[in-house]
Amino acid sequence: MQKIDPEFISLSRRIGENPLFIQGAGGNTSLKTGTDRMWVKASGKWLAQAEAGEVFVPVNRTRINEQIRAGIEDPLSGASYSDDVLGLRPSIETTLHSLMPHAVVFHTHSINTIVHAVQKKAENILVEKLKGFDWAFVPYSKPGLPLTRLVAGVLSKRTCNILVIQNHGLVVGGETVQETLALMLELEARLMTTARPVKNACFPTLNQLCSGTGFVAAECNLTHQLALDPHGFEYARMGSLYPDHVVFLGKSVAAVDTKDELTAFFETSSEDPLWPKAVALRSAGVFHDKSLSAGGQEMLRALANTVIRLPLSASLNYLTAEEERELVDWDAEKYRQALTGL
Repeated sequence: MQKIDPEFISLSRRIGENPLFIQGAGGNTSLKTGTDRMWVKASGKWLAQAEAGEVFVPVNRTRINEQIRAGIEDPLSGASYSDDVLGLRPSIETTLHSLMPHAVVFHTHSINTIVHAVQKKAENILVEKLKGFDWAFVPYSKPGLPLTRLVAGVLSKRTCNILVIQNHGLVVGGETVQETLALMLELEARLMTTARPVKNACFPTLNQLCSGTGFVAAECNLTHQLALDPHGFEYARMGSLYPDHVVFLGKSVAAVDTKDELTAFFETSSEDPLWPKAVALRSAGVFHDKSLSAGGQEMLRALANTVIRLPLSASLNYLTAEEERELVDWDAEKYRQALTGL
């Protein structure tokens, strides 16, 4: 087991187990020790497994920050400690953690945050809800270096311990594990949203509809709210809301109104990585490709958790076709997909 503060490891696991904070291999935590060393979650690893195996990798944050300032295309190059890396690759969001000056940083894909951050007037909405906090709003950009550059620009103008990233999630920093946790939980309370009632899917009917196809009915009743919640159905069919949505599920959840349309979708295939891996039949339920990984199924549940919390009149900021394409053509994400069995 890696020699890291056990309290940090335990808390990382607890955060990773809460689907309102973290879904699958998404999100990450970090701990800075000594002058240069920073432990950060490895790419493709699940925080929920932080106490079950090697999940964190050490990097030299001083070197990373120097390379960011120098405009190096890959700031993580040569930053890992080869004697400790154990074959793990640092998270694609390591640079975000490195730029934050705090000893402890949590980056979550908080459902409550995302519900706000995907709305077109997100910053205006958050100004009222986060009054009194030292926070900044970061416009959407592709995770990794593009997002790093935006964050570096924000932090060069002011010091803050909270970042809300448009169509992405939440970053919180503190000097101790408990301080960071307390701040994160206070933010969650401020941004708390109420889910509409969950309806029950008829699993025998759904299983019959997809029998003999390459699709199966989603196992989790929550996922079926993408079809059973009329507002959620419309939100989900309109496009992609955040990066992990695209990486794991394609450009959107396909949405159909009739059984004939569902059958036609089952009979259609595409090699395009943006082709939807799930389809929702209005007022009935959700089906996904049999090959969809556990991580992908987590993302379906996360999407359902999000759309049933969105206000009924919300105007949403969807990712553009160009933003979707750059995510699926990205080598770093292909590496993560390989690790998570996508």
